[in-house]
Amino acid sequence: MDFTITAEEEALVIRVAAQLRAGHSPTDDSLADELGEEVRPRVQALLEKGWLVVDAESSLTLSRMAQAALSSRRDVGGAGA
Repeated sequence: MDFTITAEEEALVIRVAAQLRAGHSPTDDSLADELGEEVRPRVQALLEKGWLVVDAESSLTLSRMAQAALSSRRDVGGAGA
């Protein structure tokens, strides 16, 4: 896993995490509809870096490592919240 991500990629990981907590199943298409086509390269980069994975239903989800990285963050509903 590549822990070096841009601020924009981090914001996207946090957005996906929030959608998952809300019970939604984000896809690259739904994110592009919401945020614009320019989000697609960020989604691809996060997939390649191992932060996001595609589940059996073709939805985006956080990798185990991304979940662990976010779990201690107060601003994204982690253990410190």
